[in-house]
Amino acid sequence: MLSFTFYISTIEVDEYIEPNQIVIPKRVADLWRIQSSTSVTLAYHVLSVNTEVIVDPFIETSTLKVASNIQEKLSIPVEEKIQCIYDYNNNSFQLGPSFGVVVGDVRSHESAPFGPITPYFTEMAIKATEYYIPFVVFSYKKVKDSYVTGYVYRDNKWIIQEVPLPHVIYNRIGRRDQEWSKSGKSFFHYLKERNIPYFNDRFIHKWESIQYFYEEPTLHPFIPETRHLHSVEDVTEMLQKHSSIYIKPFWGREGSGIIRVDKNKDTDSFLLSYEKNNTWESKEKKTTTSIFSSLKERMKKRHYIMQQTINFGSNRPIDYRILCIKNYHGHWKVCSAVSRIGQQESLVSNLSKGAVQKKVYTTLKERMSPDQASHMERFLYELAVQCAEVLDIEAGGIYGELGFDFMIDDSDKVWILEVNMKPSKGEFQPMHGKTPPSIKYLLFLAASLAGFLTN
Repeated sequence: MLSFTFYISTIEVDEYIEPNQIVIPKRVADLWRIQSSTSVTLAYHVLSVNTEVIVDPFIETSTLKVASNIQEKLSIPVEEKIQCIYDYNNNSFQLGPSFGVVVGDVRSHESAPFGPITPYFTEMAIKATEYYIPFVVFSYKKVKDSYVTGYVYRDNKWIIQEVPLPHVIYNRIGRRDQEWSKSGKSFFHYLKERNIPYFNDRFIHKWESIQYFYEEPTLHPFIPETRHLHSVEDVTEMLQKHSSIYIKPFWGREGSGIIRVDKNKDTDSFLLSYEKNNTWESKEKKTTTSIFSSLKERMKKRHYIMQQTINFGSNRPIDYRILCIKNYHGHWKVCSAVSRIGQQESLVSNLSKGAVQKKVYTTLKERMSPDQASHMERFLYELAVQCAEVLDIEAGGIYGELGFDFMIDDSDKVWILEVNMKPSKGEFQPMHGKTPPSIKYLLFLAASLAGFLTN
């Protein structure tokens, strides 16, 4: 049984109390039904000490006093706001919930230690303070025993500090080779051994996610025909059924490595289009055998899928990116949605390739009536939530944030293109005092996984 939450704005290190003592306000003691001189365990995640509780009627109701040796043993962050709950069953005070973001490499300079994602983490750090959640960003390479050396945000800047291993960790390692490295695997094994929850669990490639969706009867109709490319027979069969296909690497970011193949009925040949030196080039191929031959070298290094092309009735590709976050109660919710409009004759609609963003409803209203646009927007949201629920169940591990890309064809049919296991934050811009819902939801999720409440 847990108590109500004691929100601590000030932690004072008191040199005049006994080495094993902590002091709590009388109002908190009354609500917790705890008497002065009671012995309890004080814990800050994996660290704990035995203490004697002293009740003080004169200190502020948001203040906790601790002996200096207790503060040192637990590495209590005296500069931070923090929560405390009383676990009656275990007779313990639990400080927290600490929340950490694990990344790959960290840059040395102070202004943007995490590269393009720094503004997003800064906003998260500010909001975490408001919710009394100690927050740290650290590299998986900087973990030693029960501590991490990471970055905390104080006085409008990021500073390096050693802190206890957080209660909950958000996996934002942005490269597969780092996540799969020996030290990366060792880090996640370490967390599992200590029952420390972390999300998003891992990268999932295109073919794996497509298979999860295929196996769900309600999602199957929205999946473009997709095959794992193994042989020339695969290419031949796909181009017999479809006049145009995309060939995509299992692992690809921002449209990299994508090839489009179009049938030319007049010449009975095929046109391969691909990116080279930031421009799109095309080559004519006479047979599917020659298409496959041109891919053989690539296939030695990467696996590929083939996917039917969606005809969207425009010379500018348009897709719809929906971000879903799991809330405090474990329910998936849509947090943001944008349409991305690619450049004319482009093969992709990625922002890094010159695409522009618009509101989903704005883009939909350009091709259908306002009522139809509103209905379609709601449908995209519902489909995204359903996709998130399926992946959350089937993929294993804990997931708290997933992005989905959809496309609408020239018959207004919706298609699921792919899932983003670690949605990009590089384009994030502060919202002038407004916090994105995604940040709030992720903080609430972290508090829930740690067993704490939010205000």
